[in-house]
Amino acid sequence: MFTDKQEAYYSIILFSFFALLLIIIILIAAILYHNRRRKHLEEKKIMKTNFQQELLQTQIEIQEQTLKNISEEIHDNVGQILSLAKLHLNTFPPGTDAALQTKVDETKNLVSKAINDLRNLSRRLHGEKITDIGLHEAITSELNILQNTGQFSTKLNSIGEPYKLNSQKEMVLFRIVQEALQNAQKHSGASMLWVEINYQPQVFSLLIGDNGKGFDTASLHKTEKGIGLGSMQNRAALIGSTLTIQSDNGNGTCIKVELEQTENSKL
Repeated sequence: MFTDKQEAYYSIILFSFFALLLIIIILIAAILYHNRRRKHLEEKKIMKTNFQQELLQTQIEIQEQTLKNISEEIHDNVGQILSLAKLHLNTFPPGTDAALQTKVDETKNLVSKAINDLRNLSRRLHGEKITDIGLHEAITSELNILQNTGQFSTKLNSIGEPYKLNSQKEMVLFRIVQEALQNAQKHSGASMLWVEINYQPQVFSLLIGDNGKGFDTASLHKTEKGIGLGSMQNRAALIGSTLTIQSDNGNGTCIKVELEQTENSKL
């Protein structure tokens, strides 16, 4: 038989044991609940990210299909009509009226220029044609078109041993270059536009720059959708790349896209 003192002692030990056990159970339950909640939030975040990626992918595919349709319409209809008009002009017999002949010749030159410009526009819009010639050649062609306007001096610099990326990545990168150059034409007041392609084994990077008036990047983020930054960032995110902008008032603008290289990044 236990004395009252012993019973009190063992009661305290037993109570302490059950209290400690209860605390451990509560802690385990709390940890399990926290882990389940964290896992649920992570799964929810992944689902949201996947949905946004799928939505963005769909939007870009729709845009590319629309551009492809416009490209084919230009090539198959408008271009053919202008070509036919040029053929008709070539059937005009040489006249004795010098002024009239000059107008006919000028019209032929204008139609020829329109055909050439539409051919270039068709190639720029048609995604499959861009991926066929490759990113480097597509950017070269884009810069040449700008150079031929007489408004800009352009330059393309390539660093490292060139390699091809998969077609989707090259298409997205080219569209980013296009949009960056278009923004520079509209807003920068630049006379020089340049692109640098850096082929490194671990990281592929693109730089698109100008010598324009620049801007305050802090204020840009408040109106980014208005000048296409949001679109470029979305496209960059779609292929797992990062896009950053460096600019200061009076010091031009440089847009940098970086894409880490994996076995699946290249063809």
